[in-house]
Parts: sequence; structure tokens; C-alpha cells
Amino acid sequence: MKSNYMLLGLLAALALPAHAERKPNILLIVADDLGWGELTSQGFTKDIPTPNIDSISANGIRFTNGYVSGPYCSPTRAGLLTGRYQQRFGHEFNPGPPTEANQAVGLSLQETTIGNRLKSAGYATGWFGKSHLGSAPEFHPQKRGFDEFYGFLGGAHSYVNTGQGPNGIFHGTEQVKDPGYLTEAFAREAASFIEKKKDEQWFVYLPFNAVHAPLETLEKYESRFTSISDPKRRKFAALLSALDDSVGTVLNKVRDLKLEEDTLVYFISDNGGPTPSTTSGNGSLKGYKAQTSEGGIRVPFAIQWKGKIPAGRVDDRPVIQLDLLPTTLAAAGVEVDPGWKLDGVNLLPYIKDGKTEAPHETLFWRFGQQIAVRKGDWKLVKSVADENARGGAGAASTEGAKLYNLANDIGEKNDLAANHPEKVKELSDAWNAWNSTLVDPKWTPGAGPRRNANRGEQVTSNASHTGPWKSGDVLAGQDSPQIEGKGFTVAAEIDGDAKDGVIVAQGGNARGYALHLAEGKLVFSTRNGGELSSVVATEALATGSHKVQAAVDAAGQVKLSVDGKQVGEGKLASLIERRPGEGLTVGNDGGAPVGEYAAPHTFSGKVANVTVTTL
Repeated sequence: MKSNYMLLGLLAALALPAHAERKPNILLIVADDLGWGELTSQGFTKDIPTPNIDSISANGIRFTNGYVSGPYCSPTRAGLLTGRYQQRFGHEFNPGPPTEANQAVGLSLQETTIGNRLKSAGYATGWFGKSHLGSAPEFHPQKRGFDEFYGFLGGAHSYVNTGQGPNGIFHGTEQVKDPGYLTEAFAREAASFIEKKKDEQWFVYLPFNAVHAPLETLEKYESRFTSISDPKRRKFAALLSALDDSVGTVLNKVRDLKLEEDTLVYFISDNGGPTPSTTSGNGSLKGYKAQTSEGGIRVPFAIQWKGKIPAGRVDDRPVIQLDLLPTTLAAAGVEVDPGWKLDGVNLLPYIKDGKTEAPHETLFWRFGQQIAVRKGDWKLVKSVADENARGGAGAASTEGAKLYNLANDIGEKNDLAANHPEKVKELSDAWNAWNSTLVDPKWTPGAGPRRNANRGEQVTSNASHTGPWKSGDVLAGQDSPQIEGKGFTVAAEIDGDAKDGVIVAQGGNARGYALHLAEGKLVFSTRNGGELSSVVATEALATGSHKVQAAVDAAGQVKLSVDGKQVGEGKLASLIERRPGEGLTVGNDGGAPVGEYAAPHTFSGKVANVTVTTL
């Protein structure tokens, strides 16, 4: 009898699938605002070693033409988690005031996330890091297919302060009192989840907020870069080095558990670097974050699956973050229903099975009035960086678009539209056909008086043209301070315990400035040609009344002060070259937001005695 049992056991063991057929674990790592040129493996900069992130490329494939479907945070993430162009369901911009009453602001509840799909396939699912896909309860990650969540729901966060209210740090729905340095915390919690689920199939979504501003770091990281003289660059280097260490924390956990060959690893950034505000560089590419030029939409993009796909390969074929969902589902053995209408492509035949053609014939972008379409080496584009499109909301078209051949002109310097009208028409027709399948944005940048002015509605100034001003005061564009091409000082008196909100703003996300609070710290943000620069105070304000000031000199050097004490300094990429078309509002940002916040971002305390003085 004993021998019969042994025989049955042997037959059962032989019937089990081989180890190679095990469904892979999935590790999806997303950096925030990391430019295309920053990683050592990209070959542009050597001042910040990134060995752990680079190991993903060394052990797998690095795509030199890796893209995201939106040039900044939330839209990219909406596309990533659904495998669909986010403009198909109205998620074209970062969450802001809805265009229709009672409309939910967040990742559409009609869309199915990668978490939903993998959980249905038997995976344990964990989300560790930034969301930026809606803060209402129905948008919480644990309502969108994830078993465990540790992170924050907003678009940006301090690395060292816990935060309060809806943008605190949460484990599930419980607020965390002391997470530690945030980059390390997300890696720690992801590694702990992997340890707990090591005997299951797991999916870890790890969207760090590094290297997004503010430039807050720890001495142990900054001390690695004493040779970097620029203080902003040194702090950015520390942010990136902390990110690399934390990626190593998670990769080492996978390795220690002997799960490397059973784990499919992705690494991307959510958009290009906002170089002037953080120094995150885009190499030889034109433009920055929030632009449809290459610097806004081309990102580091690497895939590792040890033993299953080639190691150390460089692939020049264009791919996009929308591809990661169908690729993951294919690896997990989940059959894609055509009714899901995915826009991404399963990349496994191209990287694992030797398929040589390009995964995509054409890739598309629409971001307000900015557009782009890439077909082969040709790209048709309207971008703030090209100055043939405005930032913010507005009707998009291909009229006046510029044409580049990226094979010969990766920096988009030589407009070939006049020489190749047939190519312009071909790409315009393709973009127009795609655009006809999209919906209008469910929300647009900004709301209120200055946005109404952009729509052509009349806005009347309700205060003196020369100030001082107080909460609720509004000036139309033609009545606002003439700060173009000049140094100037913005001063105000504030009272209350608010930790966030706009004190005063003039202009919008094409050009303008805003003096505001973020996590209790004074921030001065400017836009020039859509390019964002921000200077952040080194310490938070105490509760109570304060006199705050941002002084910009003729060279673009900024000094922040509170109650006469200097609390921060930095240098703008440039002065504001032209007078902002949008006007001035006190106590909120009533138009397309200048800074990285959702307008109107009202300051809940009192603002008084606001003055703007030009040099």
C-alpha cells in the first residue's frame, strides 16, 4: 500500500507545471519627474550614480524611445493603470474643479485598473506611494483593485513632514503618524509586502514621489555629493541617490527570496524633468515637464525578467507606458477581451520572442492646446516649448504644427513642415482621426475669474490697480502689475493656521507667478513659456500672523523671507519675459494654476496688505 501512495505522489508531482511556467510576480516602479537624461545608464550625466536602477536595464531591456501618454503626473498614471489613452475618459489634466456640477474628480469609476485585473487573476496586490488619482473615498486604491495601500492621495508631498487631512500618509485608511523619510518608507513597505506574499503571486505598484519637488533630503544622502557646488543640484542628487537606494531595497528583497526569475520588473518615470525647478535633466531633448516636446513625454523605460528576456539589450523602437498593462496581463496568462478597448500593446512578442517590427505604427498626444503625433521617425507637434501652442485648456488642432525627423534631429531643432507638406498632412490626418474618438476633459486647469477671462468673458477689477490688496481682490490682466522682464518683490501679511494655499497669484501656467504655502512652507513659483521654477523655504511657518515676502532681483535670484528673516533662496530659470495675460487674485489662484497644485487652491486664512513692487 505504501508503494502505491508513493507512486501516486510521484505522478502528482510530475503533473505539476514546471517552475518556468509559474505566473510571474510583477514589480512596477514609477519615478516622479525624473528626466530622460538623468540615469547613469542613459549616458548623459555621471555626477549621480544610479547602480540599482541601472541594474534593471543591465538585466533586461532599455528602451531609448520610451514614452508616456501625458506630459505630467496624473494623466500619465491614469493611462498607466488602465492601458488606455486617458483622453478617452476625460482625464487630460491633473485633477481640478470639474467642468460639470456633481462630477467626480478622479480616475473614472467606469475604468478597470491593472489592480482589478490582476486581483481577479489571483494576485495579491499592493500599492506603495503616490496616487494623484482622486482623494474622495471611491477613488482610494483599495477601492480600485489593491489589497494594501501605503501612501498619499495628492499630487505632491513633503519627504519629511507627515502632512494632514486628505494628503496625509495613509496605511489603508488610517493616517500614519511617523513614516520616516518618505522615499525609504515606500520601499520599506513594498519590501515587507513582498516578504509576506512570497509564497503567492504578487503585484507591487511602487510610484515614488521622488524626485518631485520639494528638494528635501537627509544629510546621509546629501553628504555623498560635496563635489557638486550648486546647492539645488546637490539636493536633487541626494533625492535621486535616495531613490536609487530604495529601488535597491526592493530589488534586493526579490533577490534574497530567490524570486528574480519569477518577477517581471518595470521602471519608468511619469514625465520628463522640470529642469529649472529641480535640475532634473532631459539630456539632448527639447522641453520639459508639461510640454509635448520630447523632453516632456520621453522617459527612462526599462524592463527586466531574468532568464526570460535578453539582458543588456538596447531597443530603439517607440513604446509607451500604456503597453505595460497588456504586457503584464499576457505574462500573467490573462486573456485580453477586445471589449476592453486597450490602446497598449503586449510587448512580450517583441522583447521575448524576437518579433522585429515596431509595436506601434503611430503614437498620439493631446494636452489642452498642445498636441503631438509620432509615426516612424516623424513627429508633428505643437508645444509650449515651440511657442506655437499655449499651455492650459483650449481647443487643440494641428494647424501651425511643426514637423521633425527624430532620427536626425532628436532635439527638435529643425522644422521640416515647409519641406514636407505631404508628411504634415499624413500625420495631421492620423491625429485628427484619433482626436475624433476622444472626449472633452472632465476638468481643466483652473477655475474662476482669470479662467473666465481666457474664455473671452469680461472680468472687472474690484480693487485698486496699485494696491495694497486683500483676500478676494481681483484684477483683470490689463490692470495687473507690469512685472515682465523685471525684478520685483511680492509681499503680504497672512493670518491663520493654514498649511497650504495661494496667497497671491498673477498669470497662469504659461507665464506668471504665485506666492503660496505647501506643507506649511512658503513657496514662490513662476512660469515663463510654461517652464516652472520654484523656490521653497527651508522651514515651516508657525501658526499665527506673519509678514511674508519673495524678492526677485534683475538676474532672477529669489530670496524668501518671513517676518524679516530669510528662509530660502534660489534662482529662476529666467525672468517672466512677457506680461501675463491673466490677471491677479488674492487668497487663491483663480486661473490656470501657476504652481504644482490644483486651482483655486484657496488660502483658508486671511491675506492683507499685498503689494507688488517692481525694480
